[in-house]
Amino acid sequence: MNKKLKALARTCTAIACAVSVCSVSTLVYADDAVDNLEQQTSTLQNQLDTLNNELNAISSEITDLASKIEETDASVQKAELDLAAAKVNEEMQYDAMKKRIKYMYEAGNTSLLEIIFSSESMGDFLNNTEFVSNVMEYDRNMLEELNQIHKDVAEKEAALKAEQASLEEMKVQLDSRQTSLNTTIASTSGELAASSDALAKAKEAQAAAAMALKQEQAEQPPQDSQGSGSSGGSTTPGGGSGTVTVPPTEAETNDLVLLAAILQCEAGTSDYDGLLAVATVIMNRVSSGRYPNTIRGVIYQSGQFSPTWNGSLNRVLANGPASLCYQVAQDALNGARLSSVSGCYSFNASWTGRPGIIVGGNVFF
Repeated sequence: MNKKLKALARTCTAIACAVSVCSVSTLVYADDAVDNLEQQTSTLQNQLDTLNNELNAISSEITDLASKIEETDASVQKAELDLAAAKVNEEMQYDAMKKRIKYMYEAGNTSLLEIIFSSESMGDFLNNTEFVSNVMEYDRNMLEELNQIHKDVAEKEAALKAEQASLEEMKVQLDSRQTSLNTTIASTSGELAASSDALAKAKEAQAAAAMALKQEQAEQPPQDSQGSGSSGGSTTPGGGSGTVTVPPTEAETNDLVLLAAILQCEAGTSDYDGLLAVATVIMNRVSSGRYPNTIRGVIYQSGQFSPTWNGSLNRVLANGPASLCYQVAQDALNGARLSSVSGCYSFNASWTGRPGIIVGGNVFF
């Protein structure tokens, strides 16, 4: 599996995990996933279009080259025939010349003298002598001309065969490029199909998460401006809803989900101050060198938060934390701390009777 497909698989896995955790985290994460997948799908589509254009150009080149090869093959065949014809003509002319020369010389000087001295006048004598000379000159010129024709045709044939070999080599190279492009196009098409499928699923998850969040928000009772409710337990003197702000903490979406879930397990779903007090303790631990320096590390530290081993945290994660828990978790990540417990690192249920600052249903110390 190549890097693009691995990245795609990781993206799809992350989306699936987010959907199973909660509607709000799915919405947050799906937005990023949809954007990433849309960009990836667009990039793959552009790559595929470019490859197809290149393939079309190569196919056109191969077609043109095949036509040129066919024409060159025909020219080579014609040149071979012309060369054969020139050889035949040369041989015929050579044979005729040899016969004439043989006849004249085998007949001896008498024949030549007869041709010359049979002349009836000086003009006829000169004409006959010139005739013999012209015959020999003609044979010489014809032989040279035939030799030149033979040479020209042979050179043309050699040039055509060289061009034929060059065109064949070009065609082999273009065929190889075409095969390679087809392989790349098939691979890119597969990646594009996978990316498009993942994008469609991400959009479905995004829409489902948005609908679930809308329904969940509709089911929540309205909160007051401080975010505190009436069912999380009473606050004894020393507690309070005042907040302080520290620098924000960078966190992944999964950290937000996990923090919201543990807040719901430890402080319910309706008391803003009670939830923020628990969040303040957790974030204090993250910032302290005495505890793990990550939200997940603090929550899952051995023997610290009972919801991590009694199953309640898993149940909240399966159903998705309440909207107020998400709000408090996000506020805590943004730097909000409940001032009354800003120096606390631990808490117990208030019914334990342990001394400390009671906020909601817990006592902090």
